[in-house]
Amino acid sequence: MSEEENLAIVRTLFGAFFRRDQEVMNALLAPDVEWDATRMVMVPDLAGTYRGREGTTAFWGGWLRPWRDLRFDYELRANGDHVIALIRNQRQWGRHSGIESELPPYAWVYELRDGRIVRGAFYPGHEEGLRAVGLG
Repeated sequence: MSEEENLAIVRTLFGAFFRRDQEVMNALLAPDVEWDATRMVMVPDLAGTYRGREGTTAFWGGWLRPWRDLRFDYELRANGDHVIALIRNQRQWGRHSGIESELPPYAWVYELRDGRIVRGAFYPGHEEGLRAVGLG
């Protein structure tokens, strides 16, 4: 698929994420998708590798469960079969406390094959993610 098509897929994923539309999100993921969160130093309880639909549910459920709401800005860039999402200004509000907190900028790198996301990898900074896809 072209870089433009890959960017469109990840844009659709992000739109579904913000709407919490699990059906659309699942349709964009390969059944054996892998989430590499081994570099997740800011949320060490989630650090690890998650596979398949069950792993996806476990990872994203763990990420979202503590928050009543979560918002962020992002920029997407493509290089071949990879799309990087540069996340910034992430704010989240505690589900029970309502306390607002922020995360420093970070990146997700998505690998796509045949119109589906086959891998997502977390990077604790924009520069690390850009280097991982050959853009930095």
